[in-house]
Amino acid sequence: MGDAFLSRQNPSRPIIFGAFHRNHIEQNIPGNYVIFQFLGDVQQTYRLYCFSTTQNGKQFVYQAHIQRIHQGKRFVNDICSMAGFIAECNVANQSLSFIRISTKDNVKGSLKIPIEMTSEEKRHKLVVCMAPTYALIEWRILLLGIEIWLALGIEESHVNCLLFAKPWAEMIAFTDFDDILIPIQPMKIYSTVIIDILQNLANQHPQAGSFLFEHRDVRMVLPENEQGLQLDNFNFSFLINSNRKKECTVWRMKTRVIVNASRVDTVNMHESGINRLGYVQVRVPCHQAHFYHMRHSFRDQAIGQFINMNNLVQLLNRNFQKRLQTTLQTISKQRMNSTLTGTLDDFDKCIIEINKEHFKLKVSRCMTPHVCYLKMKSEIDCVASVGNYEFAHISGDFILRLMNAQFTDSDKNCDAPISKIVKGNYFYAP
Repeated sequence: MGDAFLSRQNPSRPIIFGAFHRNHIEQNIPGNYVIFQFLGDVQQTYRLYCFSTTQNGKQFVYQAHIQRIHQGKRFVNDICSMAGFIAECNVANQSLSFIRISTKDNVKGSLKIPIEMTSEEKRHKLVVCMAPTYALIEWRILLLGIEIWLALGIEESHVNCLLFAKPWAEMIAFTDFDDILIPIQPMKIYSTVIIDILQNLANQHPQAGSFLFEHRDVRMVLPENEQGLQLDNFNFSFLINSNRKKECTVWRMKTRVIVNASRVDTVNMHESGINRLGYVQVRVPCHQAHFYHMRHSFRDQAIGQFINMNNLVQLLNRNFQKRLQTTLQTISKQRMNSTLTGTLDDFDKCIIEINKEHFKLKVSRCMTPHVCYLKMKSEIDCVASVGNYEFAHISGDFILRLMNAQFTDSDKNCDAPISKIVKGNYFYAP
C-alpha cells in the first residue's frame, strides 16, 4: 500500500567545468567577480551560493547570478535534457585561487572549485577554439584544419577556450576541425587574410559582439594511402581535386561563430549565447564571407561553384614542410593509420537520417551526431579523452566538477572510455 504514496526526489546535479576571474576591463560595475559554466537539467531552476574568504579571514557569501547560455531554438522544448548555464559571483578579492560552491547558503558540505589562472600573454588578433570531437576525426582532416588556420592568420588555438582566452585574445573563432574560414575566392590568399576579413566586418559593424558565418559544403575526396604512411611523406596536394563547393542560396545554413572576446560571455557552436553590454550578433551574408566545410564526401557534387585550390595547396605544403623540421620534428617519422573513409560513409548516412528527423514534428531522441553508431571497418589505433570527477552531496543535492582530463588509448571500435567519479563525500553517487 505504501508504494502508492512514494514519490521520487529530483535533486540538482550541476556539473561545473571551470571557473575564472572576470577581467576588470569587461566590468561596468565595481567589485571582484568569478564566472563559471556548468551543465544542468533544462527542466530545473538553479540556486547556487559562492563562498570566499577575505584577507582578514572573514567569510563572504554571494548568491550566484545564473543564466542559461542559449535562449534560442533549443529553449522552446525539452527534447534535449541537458543545457549549459553560466553563473557569476561577487567574491572577496581578485587573487583567490579557489571558491566553494553549494546549493545552500551554508558552507558546510560545499564543493571546492579551483579558479583557473590565465596566462599573461601578449594580445593575439585571432584565436581558434576547436570543438570536442563528437565521434571521430580522420587524421588527414585534422591536419588540414590545423594547417589552414595557421596559414591564413590564426595565432593560437585552445579548446578550454572563451573564458580562458579572453584576457589575451581580440577575436575568437569557434569551429569544428573541418570548418574553416577561407576567402570566397581561394586563389586570393595570404598569411593574414582571415584577420583582414574580420577587421573589415568589424569596421562595418562597430556594435558587433559576434559574427555568424554560414558554411558551404566542399567536394573533397581524401587520398587512398597505404597503411603505415610516414607523416613526413604526407602533403595536401589532394586538395587540387576539391574543385566544387555549394553556391550561396536563400536557404539558411548552419552557422559558425567568431566573437569579439571581450563582448560576449558564452558561445554555442552554431550561435553566440550571451552578448554583453548592448553588443549584438551580426549574421554575415554568405556572398560576403563564409566557412568551407571540408569533409570527405561520398556524394559527388558535380554542380556548384568552381573553385581553384592551387595557391592554398602550395602555401600549405610549403608551411607543413617547415613545421616537419621544427615543431613536428619529433613525430615526423610517425607511421599513420589508413584512411577511415569507409566509416565516414556510414557517418554521412547517419547525418542524413538526423536531418530528415529535424523536419518532423516528432523525433526519436536528442538529435545530435553523437547518437550515430559507427562500426569501424577495421581495427585501428585511436586516441580518446577521459575525465575524472569529484562530487559533493548537500542536503539531497549534488554538485560535480571535472577534476582533470587526459588522453588515453581508446576502447575497441574507437570508443572513448567512460569517465569516472573518483572522489565524493556520500555513499550515493550522483
